[in-house]
Amino acid sequence: MAPATRGALAGYNEALPTPDKSDADAPKRHRHAAWAAETTGLILIALLLLIVTLIRYWRVIHWSVR
Repeated sequence: MAPATRGALAGYNEALPTPDKSDADAPKRHRHAAWAAETTGLILIALLLLIVTLIRYWRVIHWSVR
């Protein structure tokens, strides 16, 4: 590695300040909301597919089969 390049990368490994606890906990709260929204969306899609299937095949379904 050339000497000029080593000098340019010397500041890369300097110590970083430690994050506050409030900053570390913030993404966890938002992640739960995202998962809940994703689950809700998947349930709505499943229900929509079920409704469309029932509408399409309503007359073909044998309701008297036991």
